[in-house]
Amino acid sequence: MRVTRAIVAIVVVLSAGVLTGSANAAVSSPFTVVNGSIQPATGTPKPASGTHATLWRNTSYALTTVQGAGTLVVGAIGDHCEGWPTIRVSVGGTPVGEVTVVSATDYGAYQVGAPLPAGQHTVRIDLVNDRYTGACDRNAHLAYVRTEAKPPTDTKFSFAVVPDTQEEVLDAADNRFRQRIDWLVAQRNALDLRFVTHSGDVINYDTPDHVQYVRASNALRPLEQAGVPYTLAIGNHDGQVFGPDGKPRSPAGPLLRDTAVFNRYFTAARFGSVQGQFEAGKVDNAYATYTAGGVHWLVLTLELWPRRAAVTWAQQVVAAHPRHNVVLVTHHYLESDASIGQSAGFGASSPQYVFDNLVRRYPNIRFVFSGHTGTAASRVDTGVNGNRIYSFLQTFHSKRTNPVRLVEIDTAADSLRTWIYAPHTTENFPAHERRYTGLGLVR
Repeated sequence: MRVTRAIVAIVVVLSAGVLTGSANAAVSSPFTVVNGSIQPATGTPKPASGTHATLWRNTSYALTTVQGAGTLVVGAIGDHCEGWPTIRVSVGGTPVGEVTVVSATDYGAYQVGAPLPAGQHTVRIDLVNDRYTGACDRNAHLAYVRTEAKPPTDTKFSFAVVPDTQEEVLDAADNRFRQRIDWLVAQRNALDLRFVTHSGDVINYDTPDHVQYVRASNALRPLEQAGVPYTLAIGNHDGQVFGPDGKPRSPAGPLLRDTAVFNRYFTAARFGSVQGQFEAGKVDNAYATYTAGGVHWLVLTLELWPRRAAVTWAQQVVAAHPRHNVVLVTHHYLESDASIGQSAGFGASSPQYVFDNLVRRYPNIRFVFSGHTGTAASRVDTGVNGNRIYSFLQTFHSKRTNPVRLVEIDTAADSLRTWIYAPHTTENFPAHERRYTGLGLVR
Protein backbone atom coordinates (compact mmCIF):
# COMPACT_ATOMS: atom_id res chain seq x y z
CA MET A 1 0.00 0.00 0.00
CA ARG A 2 2.99 2.32 -0.17
CA VAL A 3 2.49 3.51 -3.76
CA THR A 4 1.13 6.74 -2.32
CA ARG A 5 4.41 7.53 -0.55
CA ALA A 6 5.80 8.78 -3.86
CA ILE A 7 2.94 11.23 -4.23
CA VAL A 8 2.43 12.40 -0.71
CA ALA A 9 0.87 15.68 -1.84
CA ILE A 10 -2.12 13.88 -3.22
CA VAL A 11 -5.07 13.44 -0.88
CA VAL A 12 -7.08 10.39 -1.82
CA VAL A 13 -10.73 10.52 -0.87
CA LEU A 14 -12.80 7.42 -1.51
CA SER A 15 -16.50 7.49 -0.80
CA ALA A 16 -18.64 4.58 0.29
CA GLY A 17 -19.54 2.35 -2.59
CA VAL A 18 -16.28 2.91 -4.53
CA LEU A 19 -13.67 0.15 -4.80
CA THR A 20 -10.07 1.20 -5.54
CA GLY A 21 -9.11 0.33 -9.12
CA SER A 22 -12.72 -0.33 -10.10
CA ALA A 23 -14.66 2.89 -9.91
CA ASN A 24 -17.66 1.37 -11.63
CA ALA A 25 -17.95 -1.60 -9.25
CA ALA A 26 -21.15 -1.49 -7.18
CA VAL A 27 -19.59 -2.24 -3.82
CA SER A 28 -21.54 -1.12 -0.76
CA SER A 29 -18.92 -0.16 1.79
CA PRO A 30 -20.07 1.35 5.09
CA PHE A 31 -17.00 3.62 5.11
CA THR A 32 -15.85 6.84 3.51
CA VAL A 33 -12.05 6.84 3.48
CA VAL A 34 -9.57 9.73 3.38
CA ASN A 35 -5.98 8.92 2.37
CA GLY A 36 -6.91 5.26 2.20
CA SER A 37 -8.87 2.87 0.05
CA ILE A 38 -11.69 0.37 -0.11
CA GLN A 39 -10.32 -3.10 -0.83
CA PRO A 40 -11.76 -6.61 -1.20
CA ALA A 41 -12.01 -8.23 2.22
CA THR A 42 -9.25 -10.73 3.01
CA GLY A 43 -10.08 -11.60 6.62
CA THR A 44 -12.74 -13.76 8.22
CA PRO A 45 -15.58 -13.77 8.87
CA LYS A 46 -16.17 -11.98 5.59
CA PRO A 47 -18.14 -8.75 6.11
CA ALA A 48 -21.49 -8.31 4.34
CA SER A 49 -20.03 -5.66 2.04
CA GLY A 50 -17.27 -8.01 0.88
CA THR A 51 -14.80 -5.18 1.45
CA HIS A 52 -12.72 -3.50 4.09
CA ALA A 53 -11.43 0.04 4.47
CA THR A 54 -7.64 0.22 4.38
CA LEU A 55 -5.72 2.88 6.34
CA TRP A 56 -2.04 3.07 5.45
CA ARG A 57 -0.80 6.43 6.74
CA ASN A 58 -1.11 8.49 9.91
CA THR A 59 -3.23 10.89 7.86
CA SER A 60 -5.55 8.03 6.85
CA TYR A 61 -8.98 7.86 8.40
CA ALA A 62 -12.37 6.32 7.77
CA LEU A 63 -15.82 7.75 8.48
CA THR A 64 -19.07 5.90 9.02
CA THR A 65 -22.33 6.20 10.94
CA VAL A 66 -23.89 3.72 13.31
CA GLN A 67 -27.38 3.58 14.71
CA GLY A 68 -28.31 2.30 18.14
CA ALA A 69 -27.17 2.16 21.75
CA GLY A 70 -24.42 0.20 23.44
CA THR A 71 -20.69 -0.36 23.28
CA LEU A 72 -18.95 0.54 20.02
CA VAL A 73 -17.38 -2.50 18.36
CA VAL A 74 -14.86 -2.30 15.50
CA GLY A 75 -14.05 -5.30 13.31
CA ALA A 76 -10.52 -5.04 11.94
CA ILE A 77 -7.39 -6.87 10.85
CA GLY A 78 -3.87 -5.49 10.61
CA ASP A 79 -0.54 -5.89 8.86
CA HIS A 80 2.29 -6.45 11.32
CA CYS A 81 5.43 -4.38 10.81
CA GLU A 82 7.64 -4.25 13.88
CA GLY A 83 4.39 -4.05 15.81
CA TRP A 84 0.65 -4.11 15.18
CA PRO A 85 -1.38 -1.09 14.01
CA THR A 86 -3.22 1.04 16.56
CA ILE A 87 -6.40 2.89 15.66
CA ARG A 88 -8.01 5.84 17.42
CA VAL A 89 -11.81 5.94 17.49
CA SER A 90 -13.78 9.19 17.78
CA VAL A 91 -17.53 9.65 18.09
CA GLY A 92 -19.10 12.97 17.15
CA GLY A 93 -15.61 14.49 16.92
CA THR A 94 -14.56 13.36 20.42
CA PRO A 95 -11.92 10.62 20.85
CA VAL A 96 -13.33 7.72 22.88
CA GLY A 97 -10.39 5.32 22.88
CA GLU A 98 -7.63 3.48 21.06
CA VAL A 99 -7.19 -0.22 20.33
CA THR A 100 -4.35 -2.24 18.83
CA VAL A 101 -5.35 -4.66 16.10
CA VAL A 102 -3.52 -7.93 16.72
CA SER A 103 -4.58 -10.31 13.94
CA ALA A 104 -3.90 -10.37 10.20
CA THR A 105 -6.73 -12.80 9.45
CA ASP A 106 -9.55 -12.51 11.98
CA TYR A 107 -11.77 -9.43 12.02
CA GLY A 108 -11.73 -9.38 15.80
CA ALA A 109 -14.46 -7.46 17.59
CA TYR A 110 -12.61 -4.67 19.42
CA GLN A 111 -14.72 -2.82 21.99
CA VAL A 112 -13.94 0.87 22.36
CA GLY A 113 -15.15 3.52 24.79
CA ALA A 114 -18.10 3.80 27.12
CA PRO A 115 -21.58 2.63 26.02
CA LEU A 116 -23.33 5.08 23.68
CA PRO A 117 -26.90 6.30 24.11
CA ALA A 118 -29.58 5.48 21.57
CA GLY A 119 -29.40 7.41 18.31
CA GLN A 120 -27.23 7.91 15.25
CA HIS A 121 -23.49 8.38 15.82
CA THR A 122 -20.77 9.60 13.46
CA VAL A 123 -17.63 7.52 13.91
CA ARG A 124 -14.13 8.37 12.73
CA ILE A 125 -11.25 5.90 12.85
CA ASP A 126 -7.62 7.04 12.43
CA LEU A 127 -4.43 5.03 12.06
CA VAL A 128 -2.03 6.52 14.63
CA ASN A 129 1.19 4.48 14.48
CA ASP A 130 2.08 4.08 10.80
CA ARG A 131 5.30 2.18 10.08
CA TYR A 132 7.03 1.38 6.77
CA THR A 133 10.53 -0.07 6.43
CA GLY A 134 10.71 -1.27 2.84
CA ALA A 135 10.60 -4.81 4.19
CA CYS A 136 7.22 -4.45 5.88
CA ASP A 137 4.24 -2.14 5.93
CA ARG A 138 1.93 -1.53 8.90
CA ASN A 139 -1.70 -1.00 7.82
CA ALA A 140 -5.15 -1.34 9.36
CA HIS A 141 -8.17 -2.78 7.55
CA LEU A 142 -11.67 -2.03 8.87
CA ALA A 143 -14.54 -4.42 8.16
CA TYR A 144 -17.36 -2.89 10.17
CA VAL A 145 -18.40 -0.70 13.08
CA ARG A 146 -21.48 -1.48 15.13
CA THR A 147 -23.00 -0.93 18.55
CA GLU A 148 -23.46 -3.90 20.83
CA ALA A 149 -25.92 -3.76 23.68
CA LYS A 150 -24.43 -4.85 26.99
CA PRO A 151 -26.28 -7.92 28.23
CA PRO A 152 -28.07 -7.42 31.52
CA THR A 153 -25.96 -8.43 34.51
CA ASP A 154 -27.16 -11.40 36.52
CA THR A 155 -26.73 -9.85 39.95
CA LYS A 156 -27.51 -12.91 42.05
CA PHE A 157 -25.19 -15.89 42.44
CA SER A 158 -23.86 -18.22 45.13
CA PHE A 159 -20.71 -19.87 46.39
CA ALA A 160 -20.30 -22.80 48.78
CA VAL A 161 -18.07 -23.41 51.80
CA VAL A 162 -17.39 -27.05 52.70
CA PRO A 163 -16.58 -27.57 56.41
CA ASP A 164 -14.18 -30.08 57.98
CA THR A 165 -14.52 -33.37 56.11
CA GLN A 166 -12.07 -35.38 58.23
CA GLU A 167 -14.79 -37.77 59.41
CA GLU A 168 -15.84 -38.51 55.83
CA VAL A 169 -12.63 -40.08 54.51
CA LEU A 170 -12.05 -42.81 57.10
CA ASP A 171 -14.12 -45.53 55.47
CA ALA A 172 -14.18 -46.48 51.79
CA ALA A 173 -17.93 -47.09 52.07
CA ASP A 174 -18.61 -43.57 53.34
CA ASN A 175 -19.88 -41.56 50.34
CA ARG A 176 -20.86 -38.35 52.16
CA PHE A 177 -18.00 -36.25 50.79
CA ARG A 178 -18.60 -37.30 47.18
CA GLN A 179 -22.39 -37.09 47.58
CA ARG A 180 -22.12 -33.48 48.77
CA ILE A 181 -19.96 -32.55 45.78
CA ASP A 182 -22.25 -34.39 43.36
CA TRP A 183 -25.19 -32.49 44.84
CA LEU A 184 -23.43 -29.13 44.41
CA VAL A 185 -22.68 -29.92 40.77
CA ALA A 186 -26.27 -31.06 40.19
CA GLN A 187 -27.56 -27.84 41.77
CA ARG A 188 -25.07 -25.65 39.94
CA ASN A 189 -27.65 -23.94 37.72
CA ALA A 190 -30.36 -23.68 40.36
CA LEU A 191 -27.91 -22.04 42.78
CA ASP A 192 -25.96 -20.19 40.07
CA LEU A 193 -22.95 -21.66 41.86
CA ARG A 194 -19.72 -19.90 40.87
CA PHE A 195 -17.13 -21.12 43.39
CA VAL A 196 -16.54 -23.74 46.08
CA THR A 197 -14.05 -23.44 48.92
CA HIS A 198 -13.17 -25.67 51.87
CA SER A 199 -12.24 -24.35 55.31
CA GLY A 200 -9.71 -27.10 56.10
CA ASP A 201 -9.19 -30.53 57.64
CA VAL A 202 -9.90 -32.12 54.30
CA ILE A 203 -8.56 -35.41 55.69
CA ASN A 204 -8.01 -36.81 59.20
CA TYR A 205 -4.48 -38.29 59.14
CA ASP A 206 -2.00 -39.65 56.67
CA THR A 207 -1.18 -43.33 56.15
CA PRO A 208 1.54 -45.04 54.09
CA ASP A 209 -0.89 -45.56 51.19
CA HIS A 210 -2.28 -41.98 51.51
CA VAL A 211 -5.76 -43.44 51.08
CA GLN A 212 -7.55 -40.54 52.78
CA TYR A 213 -6.02 -38.10 50.30
CA VAL A 214 -7.11 -40.43 47.50
CA ARG A 215 -10.70 -40.50 48.77
CA ALA A 216 -10.83 -36.73 49.15
CA SER A 217 -9.27 -36.26 45.73
CA ASN A 218 -11.83 -38.53 44.09
CA ALA A 219 -14.67 -36.82 45.94
CA LEU A 220 -13.66 -33.40 44.58
CA ARG A 221 -13.14 -34.53 40.99
CA PRO A 222 -16.71 -33.69 39.82
CA LEU A 223 -16.05 -29.99 40.43
CA GLU A 224 -13.20 -30.10 37.93
CA GLN A 225 -15.24 -32.07 35.43
CA ALA A 226 -18.03 -29.49 35.68
CA GLY A 227 -15.61 -26.56 35.44
CA VAL A 228 -16.46 -25.19 38.88
CA PRO A 229 -13.37 -23.52 40.40
CA TYR A 230 -12.49 -24.33 44.00
CA THR A 231 -9.83 -23.95 46.69
CA LEU A 232 -8.90 -25.82 49.86
CA ALA A 233 -7.59 -24.31 53.07
CA ILE A 234 -5.15 -26.49 54.99
CA GLY A 235 -6.08 -27.61 58.50
CA ASN A 236 -4.10 -29.15 61.33
CA HIS A 237 -5.10 -32.63 60.10
CA ASP A 238 -3.98 -32.05 56.51
CA GLY A 239 -0.22 -32.15 57.10
CA GLN A 240 1.79 -34.68 59.06
CA VAL A 241 0.89 -33.76 62.66
CA PHE A 242 -1.30 -36.84 63.02
CA GLY A 243 0.29 -40.21 62.38
CA PRO A 244 -1.13 -43.40 60.84
CA ASP A 245 -2.78 -44.25 64.16
CA GLY A 246 -4.57 -40.90 64.23
CA LYS A 247 -2.57 -39.69 67.23
CA PRO A 248 -0.62 -36.40 67.30
CA ARG A 249 3.12 -36.53 66.81
CA SER A 250 6.02 -34.27 67.77
CA PRO A 251 7.40 -31.79 66.97
CA ALA A 252 3.99 -30.48 65.95
CA GLY A 253 5.19 -27.13 64.58
CA PRO A 254 7.36 -28.45 61.73
CA LEU A 255 4.90 -31.26 61.03
CA LEU A 256 2.10 -28.69 60.63
CA ARG A 257 4.03 -27.15 57.71
CA ASP A 258 4.87 -30.52 56.16
CA THR A 259 2.23 -30.47 53.45
CA ALA A 260 4.17 -32.27 50.74
CA VAL A 261 1.65 -35.10 50.43
CA PHE A 262 -1.29 -32.70 50.44
CA ASN A 263 0.30 -30.71 47.61
CA ARG A 264 0.95 -33.89 45.67
CA TYR A 265 -2.78 -34.58 45.51
CA PHE A 266 -4.16 -31.03 45.40
CA THR A 267 -2.58 -28.56 43.00
CA ALA A 268 -3.30 -25.08 41.72
CA ALA A 269 -3.92 -26.57 38.27
CA ARG A 270 -6.72 -28.72 39.69
CA PHE A 271 -8.37 -25.80 41.46
CA GLY A 272 -8.96 -24.02 38.18
CA SER A 273 -8.62 -20.29 38.90
CA VAL A 274 -5.58 -19.82 41.14
CA GLN A 275 -3.69 -16.65 40.19
CA GLY A 276 -0.82 -16.71 42.69
CA GLN A 277 0.85 -18.64 45.54
CA PHE A 278 3.08 -17.65 48.43
CA GLU A 279 5.38 -20.61 47.80
CA ALA A 280 5.94 -22.16 44.41
CA GLY A 281 4.26 -25.52 44.03
CA LYS A 282 2.24 -25.20 47.25
CA VAL A 283 -1.41 -24.28 47.73
CA ASP A 284 -1.02 -23.66 51.47
CA ASN A 285 -1.32 -19.93 50.74
CA ALA A 286 -2.90 -19.06 47.41
CA TYR A 287 -5.48 -16.81 45.84
CA ALA A 288 -8.03 -17.28 43.09
CA THR A 289 -10.14 -14.72 41.27
CA TYR A 290 -13.45 -14.77 39.44
CA THR A 291 -16.21 -12.37 38.39
CA ALA A 292 -19.84 -12.79 39.40
CA GLY A 293 -22.78 -10.48 39.88
CA GLY A 294 -20.96 -7.85 37.84
CA VAL A 295 -18.17 -7.45 40.44
CA HIS A 296 -14.74 -8.98 40.99
CA TRP A 297 -13.99 -11.55 43.70
CA LEU A 298 -10.74 -12.81 45.21
CA VAL A 299 -10.67 -15.95 47.36
CA LEU A 300 -7.57 -15.97 49.56
CA THR A 301 -6.63 -19.17 51.41
CA LEU A 302 -4.24 -18.64 54.32
CA GLU A 303 -2.36 -21.36 56.17
CA LEU A 304 -3.39 -22.31 59.70
CA TRP A 305 -1.84 -20.11 62.44
CA PRO A 306 0.19 -18.47 59.69
CA ARG A 307 3.79 -17.48 59.56
CA ARG A 308 4.18 -13.72 59.58
CA ALA A 309 5.79 -13.84 56.15
CA ALA A 310 2.61 -15.50 54.84
CA VAL A 311 0.50 -12.71 56.36
CA THR A 312 2.77 -10.12 54.73
CA TRP A 313 2.28 -11.87 51.40
CA ALA A 314 -1.49 -11.84 51.94
CA GLN A 315 -1.34 -8.10 52.66
CA GLN A 316 0.41 -7.55 49.35
CA VAL A 317 -2.15 -9.63 47.46
CA VAL A 318 -5.10 -7.74 48.93
CA ALA A 319 -3.46 -4.35 48.40
CA ALA A 320 -2.73 -5.22 44.77
CA HIS A 321 -6.41 -6.01 44.10
CA PRO A 322 -8.33 -2.98 45.45
CA ARG A 323 -11.28 -3.54 43.08
CA HIS A 324 -11.81 -7.14 44.19
CA ASN A 325 -14.06 -8.18 47.07
CA VAL A 326 -11.87 -10.43 49.18
CA VAL A 327 -13.05 -13.70 50.76
CA LEU A 328 -10.51 -15.00 53.29
CA VAL A 329 -10.55 -18.71 54.11
CA THR A 330 -8.37 -20.09 56.91
CA HIS A 331 -8.85 -23.10 59.13
CA HIS A 332 -8.96 -21.43 62.56
CA TYR A 333 -10.40 -17.94 63.02
CA LEU A 334 -13.69 -17.96 64.97
CA GLU A 335 -14.27 -19.89 68.18
CA SER A 336 -17.55 -21.66 68.90
CA ASP A 337 -18.86 -18.59 70.75
CA ALA A 338 -18.14 -16.41 67.68
CA SER A 339 -15.15 -14.72 69.32
CA ILE A 340 -11.91 -14.36 67.37
CA GLY A 341 -9.37 -16.99 68.44
CA GLN A 342 -6.47 -15.91 70.63
CA SER A 343 -4.25 -19.00 70.45
CA ALA A 344 -1.55 -19.65 67.85
CA GLY A 345 -1.84 -23.38 68.55
CA PHE A 346 1.38 -24.98 67.39
CA GLY A 347 1.76 -22.46 64.61
CA ALA A 348 3.22 -18.95 64.40
CA SER A 349 0.39 -16.45 64.91
CA SER A 350 -3.14 -16.32 66.27
CA PRO A 351 -6.43 -15.51 64.56
CA GLN A 352 -6.37 -12.22 66.47
CA TYR A 353 -3.04 -11.43 64.80
CA VAL A 354 -4.62 -12.18 61.41
CA PHE A 355 -7.51 -9.86 62.24
CA ASP A 356 -5.28 -7.03 63.46
CA ASN A 357 -2.72 -7.23 60.67
CA LEU A 358 -4.81 -8.28 57.69
CA VAL A 359 -8.57 -8.50 58.02
CA ARG A 360 -9.33 -5.13 59.62
CA ARG A 361 -6.76 -3.16 57.63
CA TYR A 362 -8.11 -3.37 54.08
CA PRO A 363 -11.40 -1.87 52.88
CA ASN A 364 -12.05 -4.63 50.33
CA ILE A 365 -11.94 -7.61 52.73
CA ARG A 366 -15.59 -8.63 53.01
CA PHE A 367 -15.83 -12.19 54.37
CA VAL A 368 -13.86 -14.64 56.50
CA PHE A 369 -14.67 -18.36 56.68
CA SER A 370 -13.14 -20.86 59.08
CA GLY A 371 -13.64 -24.25 60.73
CA HIS A 372 -11.60 -26.27 63.27
CA THR A 373 -13.76 -25.87 66.37
CA GLY A 374 -17.38 -25.77 67.48
CA THR A 375 -20.31 -26.20 65.12
CA ALA A 376 -21.34 -22.92 63.45
CA ALA A 377 -21.25 -19.25 64.40
CA SER A 378 -20.99 -15.78 62.85
CA ARG A 379 -20.01 -12.22 63.70
CA VAL A 380 -19.74 -8.80 62.06
CA ASP A 381 -16.77 -6.50 62.62
CA THR A 382 -15.89 -3.05 61.33
CA GLY A 383 -12.53 -2.48 59.69
CA VAL A 384 -10.36 0.60 60.11
CA ASN A 385 -11.79 1.95 56.84
CA GLY A 386 -15.37 1.66 58.09
CA ASN A 387 -16.14 -1.45 56.03
CA ARG A 388 -18.10 -4.27 57.61
CA ILE A 389 -16.49 -7.72 57.72
CA TYR A 390 -18.74 -10.78 57.91
CA SER A 391 -17.16 -13.88 59.46
CA PHE A 392 -18.61 -17.38 59.54
CA LEU A 393 -17.64 -20.57 61.32
CA GLN A 394 -18.74 -23.97 60.02
CA THR A 395 -17.19 -27.15 61.36
CA PHE A 396 -19.74 -29.81 62.51
CA HIS A 397 -17.36 -32.85 62.56
CA SER A 398 -20.44 -34.86 61.67
CA LYS A 399 -20.44 -38.64 61.74
CA ARG A 400 -23.85 -39.00 60.08
CA THR A 401 -24.42 -36.28 57.48
CA ASN A 402 -22.58 -33.74 55.32
CA PRO A 403 -23.42 -30.07 55.92
CA VAL A 404 -22.33 -27.37 53.50
CA ARG A 405 -22.64 -23.61 53.89
CA LEU A 406 -24.26 -21.87 50.94
CA VAL A 407 -23.80 -18.14 50.46
CA GLU A 408 -26.06 -16.23 48.09
CA ILE A 409 -24.96 -12.74 47.05
CA ASP A 410 -27.22 -10.19 45.35
CA THR A 411 -25.00 -7.39 44.10
CA ALA A 412 -27.95 -5.23 43.04
CA ALA A 413 -29.45 -5.39 46.53
CA ASP A 414 -25.96 -5.36 48.12
CA SER A 415 -27.13 -8.25 50.27
CA LEU A 416 -26.15 -11.69 51.51
CA ARG A 417 -28.11 -14.73 52.59
CA THR A 418 -26.35 -17.78 53.99
CA TRP A 419 -27.73 -21.09 55.14
CA ILE A 420 -26.47 -24.60 55.90
CA TYR A 421 -27.88 -27.68 54.24
CA ALA A 422 -26.89 -31.36 54.41
CA PRO A 423 -27.82 -33.17 51.18
CA HIS A 424 -27.08 -36.63 52.61
CA THR A 425 -30.00 -36.38 55.04
CA THR A 426 -31.85 -33.51 53.28
CA GLU A 427 -31.43 -31.63 56.53
CA ASN A 428 -31.63 -27.89 57.14
CA PHE A 429 -30.00 -25.96 60.00
CA PRO A 430 -32.25 -22.89 60.34
CA ALA A 431 -30.50 -21.69 63.52
CA HIS A 432 -27.47 -20.81 61.38
CA GLU A 433 -29.23 -18.93 58.59
CA ARG A 434 -28.22 -15.27 58.35
CA ARG A 435 -29.23 -12.31 56.17
CA TYR A 436 -27.33 -9.05 55.81
CA THR A 437 -27.87 -5.93 53.72
CA GLY A 438 -25.66 -2.96 53.00
CA LEU A 439 -22.55 -5.05 52.38
CA GLY A 440 -20.73 -2.16 50.73
CA LEU A 441 -19.35 -4.30 47.92
CA VAL A 442 -16.48 -2.87 45.88
CA ARG A 443 -17.57 -2.26 42.28
